[in-house]
Amino acid sequence: MISLFSGLTVFVLKWYYTAISMVIPSQLEDTVVVTIDGSQLKFLEMQVAVLIAVLVLVSMLAVFFFCQFHKSRRLRIQNNMEIEEQQRSNEAIMQVLEQKKLEIEQQSYELQETSTELKWQTENALRLYDEIELQKRELTDSIEYAKKIQTILLPETNYINEILNDYFVLFRPRDIVSGDFYWLSAKTEKTIVAVADCTGHGVPGAFMSIMGINFMDTVMQRGNLHADEILNQLREQVINALKQTGKDLENKDGMDMALCIIDWENARIEYAGANISLIMLRSTPALPHELIEVKADRMPIGIYEHVIRPFTRHTLPVISGDAIYMYSDGYCDQFGGPDLKKFKKKNLIKLLMDIHTLNMTEQKQRLIQNLEQWQGDLPQVDDILMLGVKI
Repeated sequence: MISLFSGLTVFVLKWYYTAISMVIPSQLEDTVVVTIDGSQLKFLEMQVAVLIAVLVLVSMLAVFFFCQFHKSRRLRIQNNMEIEEQQRSNEAIMQVLEQKKLEIEQQSYELQETSTELKWQTENALRLYDEIELQKRELTDSIEYAKKIQTILLPETNYINEILNDYFVLFRPRDIVSGDFYWLSAKTEKTIVAVADCTGHGVPGAFMSIMGINFMDTVMQRGNLHADEILNQLREQVINALKQTGKDLENKDGMDMALCIIDWENARIEYAGANISLIMLRSTPALPHELIEVKADRMPIGIYEHVIRPFTRHTLPVISGDAIYMYSDGYCDQFGGPDLKKFKKKNLIKLLMDIHTLNMTEQKQRLIQNLEQWQGDLPQVDDILMLGVKI
């Protein structure tokens, strides 16, 4: 811009100089005959100089205003372009904002629909929860009542104290009711003790245990029977009640049992077992920890395969201080310990051998302590029943 202005100024000055050079001689020619004194000549030169200055000034102003106009026009064009670009940008932003607005409105609508659905589902879930809780309370109340019935059918503590001097019963159902049961009766100089483990646990097992207790009462009303005869007749009762024929795919429900008849007068016991063996521990000077295990018949009280064999009768002499034990598999099958494994029968036998010289109350406490320490925080896996009697 400065170079353009300088060039225009030089051009105008040259043009004015050429014009003056042409004007002054012509004026001199026209006044040849006129006498011009020095003052008039100076005045004329001044007029020419003023004229030249005026013309230069006007030219410069013209150039200046032309440059300013050009600059202003260029700025207006640039501003207009920037404004148009800004308008286009604003329009694009407005379109994006409008799209976002529509998306937000759609999301808001969807969220509102989801909120309504969740509210309905929550209300429905709470209603179902209340219904389930009500049903659970009713079911629990029913099972608690069934427990009362089962407890009534089990021998009372006072009755056991009358017929046994030193004994313990460790009875821990896995659920409210149990599929295990124990049964005792006394006739003349004999005491009949039985421990049973029915198929299942909880309510199904409890039904079987109640049925087993009733069948034991029925069988014992038939007179003096040997241990094996009691199990044989009890099996007949179970098979008839469950309508078992031995066919494939029919139910094989039943129970395992160990039954002892203690003959106090003749110092002997008669034992028969269905999958539950008899453990007897004896302490003598010669053998302070003698273990006598009488194996049970490997068949349940119920249908078994297609052949019904009679149970085996075992007769053993006893001496004062002998301890006999009968138990279901719940204690041995309990998971726990550092490796989270089953306690197993061999560990139970070892524990009984360590404590069998104690009285039965202390033995029960040691068995409970060991069970709780072994089990820890793990859930109980099965009903637990153990009965011990010291002769």
